[in-house]
Amino acid sequence: MHRRTRTLLVGAAPIVALAAVLSSPSVPVPFAAEGPGPLFDVLGEIDGDEAVVVTGGDPDPSEGELNMTTVAVSHNLSLAQAMGMWADPNQKVVPIEAIFPPGLSREDVNERNALMFSDSEANATASALRQLGLPIEVTVAMITEGAAAEGVLEEGDVLVAVDGEEIDRPETLQAAVVGHAPGDRVTLDIVRDGEEKQVEVELGSHPDDDDAAFLGIGMAAQPEGDVEVEYHVSGVGGPSAGLMLSLAVVDKLSPGDLTGGRTIAGTGSIDGVGVVGPIGGITHKIAAARAGGAEMFLVPADNCSEALTADAGDMKLVSVGTLGDAVEALDDPDAAPTCG
Repeated sequence: MHRRTRTLLVGAAPIVALAAVLSSPSVPVPFAAEGPGPLFDVLGEIDGDEAVVVTGGDPDPSEGELNMTTVAVSHNLSLAQAMGMWADPNQKVVPIEAIFPPGLSREDVNERNALMFSDSEANATASALRQLGLPIEVTVAMITEGAAAEGVLEEGDVLVAVDGEEIDRPETLQAAVVGHAPGDRVTLDIVRDGEEKQVEVELGSHPDDDDAAFLGIGMAAQPEGDVEVEYHVSGVGGPSAGLMLSLAVVDKLSPGDLTGGRTIAGTGSIDGVGVVGPIGGITHKIAAARAGGAEMFLVPADNCSEALTADAGDMKLVSVGTLGDAVEALDDPDAAPTCG
């Protein structure tokens, strides 16, 4: 074979390979696309189940909506699909590692997300009860398989104190664990089946950081007494749903209709004392809320600059730094501070 012929054939190989990738829908590229996701009314039903259930109280019916906003993620894309989404102004193409961190299996990611969902729901309840001035108790909602807590704690245990410090919200225990190293031991005062107990746990290593201590539990917060709060948002709600879940609990445990009959949307993480934190994908969420007919969008204060780059139309972008800010904004929309 002549040298020129060999050169042409070798040079053509990448073109042939690219053509094969373009023409084959079964060959995925290492990218994902993020875009506006569906809205979920946390005062209504999700997949046939009431999103937030409060039993033992006397919740008033709501005429409006509190919409939790989401980001839709598409992966296993062909090159042609990725290029099409790259050209779509409503989509953002990101490396697949931004969605599924390297070194973690899909099962690992799902388990980590389950822990985050559990803690987010606990913080939502704790912040709502704090807003309403109601006492709470923190319980064990789930235990990670193989973690330090396995065999020592049980689901349903009431967490009373850690090393003598009262556990008044989930962050109290989280902060105590962060202050330790793997191999350290902590003493927990708990109540199990009505009986007070004291147990000792040797902390393990965090799955994402060998130098960080890890207890391996998801927590829940509940009102003391006969009132119970239950969430049915697993798989659609995560940390960024915290603010809207808190507002749903406030609405269901207080007189009147917090929405005032309006369609409200929003996003934001929340801690146990009601501080609203920033989230990702704010422009996608605003686009989804606008398309869904929301009149007001609750924006974490630290997301306001980015939120102003989105086309909100006539929808009011309200800046909130705490759960209390959000409640006040819904009580008096005209006086609510806006982004920008």
